[in-house]
Amino acid sequence: MTEKHYSDIEKLQVLISHWLEHNESHGREYARWGEVAREAGHESAAEHIGRAVALLAEADRALEQALQAVGGPRQGHSHHHHHD
Repeated sequence: MTEKHYSDIEKLQVLISHWLEHNESHGREYARWGEVAREAGHESAAEHIGRAVALLAEADRALEQALQAVGGPRQGHSHHHHHD
């Protein structure tokens, strides 16, 4: 059986796609817990968590640009990673 060897750029395409999926899952979780904090009367904590959600979205925009710079998502990548 012949093993396929991927270039570093192909690996990077897969990694960035995975990071984006991973961040999406975490962003939803952060937002949910920010709301829990808000409902419990911890407005300051909720605001800090909201800021983290916004920073994660900013990081995702940078990762999306990096992914486009290396040729977009690798075809056939369908890895799903859930933490919910």
